[in-house]
Amino acid sequence: MNRQRGFTLLEMLAALAVLALCATVLLGAFGESARALQQSARSDRLNLAARSLMDELGEGPLASGRRQGQWQGVAWVCDVSQVPSVAGAARLFRLQLTLKADGRQAQFSTLWVRGS
Repeated sequence: MNRQRGFTLLEMLAALAVLALCATVLLGAFGESARALQQSARSDRLNLAARSLMDELGEGPLASGRRQGQWQGVAWVCDVSQVPSVAGAARLFRLQLTLKADGRQAQFSTLWVRGS
């Protein structure tokens, strides 16, 4: 009796089906990972822009009012308001910064103290 060794056609088709299923799951996971990485990069860009703008706005004297502009492709609006404080004490200012870029928006807020 001549017994051949190897895989049957049915076994090969089953193995290919399992392989295709695994590949589909992996490709979906890689796509989701790429989207998450891109979203993280956009958030990092807005965070870095906010830090740079806060540093620029914090230099020199502060006055209540609204400022706006563009910073490396990021539109920003900063509302500066003086927080009521005790007379003769240092002045406290609240800076509320709103950034918009690539269809995303982020808001940041901080307090700055200035001598009277």
